[in-house]
Amino acid sequence: MTTPVERRLDVRMSPKDLINIGVFGALYLVIVFGINMLGFINPTVMLVAFVASIVAGGIPFMLFLTRVRHAGMVTIFAIVTAGLLVLTGHPLVSFVISIVCGLVAEVIIWAGRYGSRRLSVLAYAVYSVWFVGPVMPIFYDREGYYADPAMQMMGAEYISQMQALMSPAVLIAFDVSTILFGLLGGLLGLRLMRKHFEKAGLA
Repeated sequence: MTTPVERRLDVRMSPKDLINIGVFGALYLVIVFGINMLGFINPTVMLVAFVASIVAGGIPFMLFLTRVRHAGMVTIFAIVTAGLLVLTGHPLVSFVISIVCGLVAEVIIWAGRYGSRRLSVLAYAVYSVWFVGPVMPIFYDREGYYADPAMQMMGAEYISQMQALMSPAVLIAFDVSTILFGLLGGLLGLRLMRKHFEKAGLA
C-alpha cells in the first residue's frame, strides 16, 4: 500500500474511480467464478474451490485497494459483485451479506487512512465472509435449497453427495474459516504486490 493519506468522507466518484472499480471488480469476479466452476465436478471439489477462490481473490482486491483514496469505492465494489451474484442465481441473502461485509471493510481501510497494509489485509478477510452467503440457506431452508431448479440441474447423485457433505458442523467450520482464508488471500496479494506489482509500477 501507499503512504497513508487524508481520510475523505466525500463519496463522489471520479471517472478514474469508476474505471478502477469496474476493472478490478471484473478481474475479481473472473478469478472467483473461474475457480468456482470446478465445483460442478462434485461437492467436495466445490468446497476446495471456495477456499482457493477466497485466497486467489486477494490478489486483485489488494491491487484494487492501492487505488482507493476515499470512502465509497469498496462499497460500490461490493454492490457490483453482489449484484452479479444474485443475477447468476445466488440467494438474496448473498447480496445482503456482501454489502454488509463491504461496508465493514470500508470502515477498516478508512481507519487505516487508505495506506495501512495490515488493515488492508484485514479488510479483505472481512470482505471474504460474503462466501458464507451462497450456502447460508442450507441452515434455514435446507429442503428449499436442494429443491431449487438450479440445484436440481446438478443431478440426483450430486445432490445426494452434497447433502451428506454439508452437515451443520462442516458449514460452521467453513463459515468460520472464511476469515482465515481471507487473511491468507490478503497476505498473498500483499506479497505479490511487493515482489512484482510495485516493481512493475502497478501498485
